[in-house]
Amino acid sequence: MIITNAGNTFDVTTESSAAIPRRRRPRGRYPKTPDGADPKRQKRIPEYLEPDEVNAIIRAAPNPKAKLLMLEQWRAGLRVSEALVLEVRDLPLDTPSPTIRVRSGKGGKTRMVPVHPELHGALGSALAYGDISQGIIVDAHPATAWRWVQAAVKRAEELGAIVPGKRVGTHTLRHSYARHLLMNGIPINYLSRWLGHSSIQTTLIYLELVPDPTGSLAMVP
Repeated sequence: MIITNAGNTFDVTTESSAAIPRRRRPRGRYPKTPDGADPKRQKRIPEYLEPDEVNAIIRAAPNPKAKLLMLEQWRAGLRVSEALVLEVRDLPLDTPSPTIRVRSGKGGKTRMVPVHPELHGALGSALAYGDISQGIIVDAHPATAWRWVQAAVKRAEELGAIVPGKRVGTHTLRHSYARHLLMNGIPINYLSRWLGHSSIQTTLIYLELVPDPTGSLAMVP
């Protein structure tokens, strides 16, 4: 360390001051939250909607494209980024087991997702009677998709179909899909693959929403 005082320069560098180690907080010493959880590891429980609430929002969609996009998230669990790049070529619907090929999944991974009958009907109608013959199914910006959901939520609230004040976004539909499938007996390892999670540990957060998805506790004597 160089110090200048009254025109004189002094070199006071010492071995100890030349490389002072940075002190780090010991592992496990982060302050705890009131409930005892580590704030660095704490995960928020996903927001979700009941099926009748989702259906009310979809019915209140401001236009057919918005309705179809919401159905893709609610009935196939797609991320909005995945739904907005879905193309006609990704929909092998005329097969015994209709699926959606998600080509732009998180991390660049491709996956196959089974198509729910309600979504199958909506996609079939859009291809048969809409102006979609090739290319992207719903061509919109993510911000537009967000505004569509907010407009639908507001309309559903005005109609008294959902309780006002719920935090609802495009990803809420995906969370609702995951919970709904667990509630209806879909194994969590299947769900993990359909959601495109790289690890089943990510999917386990949904067990916070459905602690007993198989209803096993009711069978305990």
